[in-house]
Amino acid sequence: MPYGSIAAAYFALWFGVRVLKLSTIILHDVAVALDAEVIAKATQYFLWSIRPENGSRPFHGWDSVIFVAYFSVVMLVPLWWLIERRSARGALYRHRTTMRVLDALHRCAEAYDRPPGERASQLRDLDAGLRAAEKAILRAHRYAGTIPNRSPRRAAVRTHTALVAGALRSESLKIDADPDVALPRLGTMLAIISERCAEGRIGALLPEAYLEGVPPVSLTRTAIRESVHVAVVITTAMAAAVGASMMLPTLGLSQDLRPWLIVGCSVLAAILVGGWHRVGRLLELVPGK
Repeated sequence: MPYGSIAAAYFALWFGVRVLKLSTIILHDVAVALDAEVIAKATQYFLWSIRPENGSRPFHGWDSVIFVAYFSVVMLVPLWWLIERRSARGALYRHRTTMRVLDALHRCAEAYDRPPGERASQLRDLDAGLRAAEKAILRAHRYAGTIPNRSPRRAAVRTHTALVAGALRSESLKIDADPDVALPRLGTMLAIISERCAEGRIGALLPEAYLEGVPPVSLTRTAIRESVHVAVVITTAMAAAVGASMMLPTLGLSQDLRPWLIVGCSVLAAILVGGWHRVGRLLELVPGK
């Protein structure tokens, strides 16, 4: 048993709680000094949740939801920044396109290894991997971080990546007609894209032979469709919250449980309508990429 690692993990957890408590006390004092009532209430609630014996619960109802929302942002934003932008000096963010394409390549290989008639789940996974790879390819210029926003190179790369995404989509449509031919060709394309993307050649992800006669994926249409999907998910979550707030009082539930149930109903409705992956991507957009 790695007792040293376990002890170090528990010590890190204890130390993290102590540091978090100290920073919360400082933030509470600053919020009180600046008359920031929402932040002061949120920090006060957090301190009460750590040591409830110090006093009665400071507030109830929707103030608890404010606490959850506020501290979710406070805790998730630094964590997101550390993981996405600072891990290995931002390597995870810069090479996101390569990793997404390699993941799709792995799923393509798994589907090809299965005999015909036994690759249903692998083909579904491949479709999800191709969608993620397509979105990463369309954002390759953003992830690479080598092209300024106003550079003319940016438009050229976006035009090329739209063609590359269109080529992948066109090849994926042939899977259901002749998978034994389409899957190897699709895997070859994904391997070339991942290799060139890792080399930083985001303006030449595929040779011209693969791009002849391929309709490009419309960036504008993709953005509009994704925006509509996100709007539907948010609207559904808001409608579920309103419906839950109207129905829960009739069930005779405790007043303290209602805010948590309302949040749970909102998240559940959003997942049912948009899917867990879409809700997860929506949460990733909160810090502002």
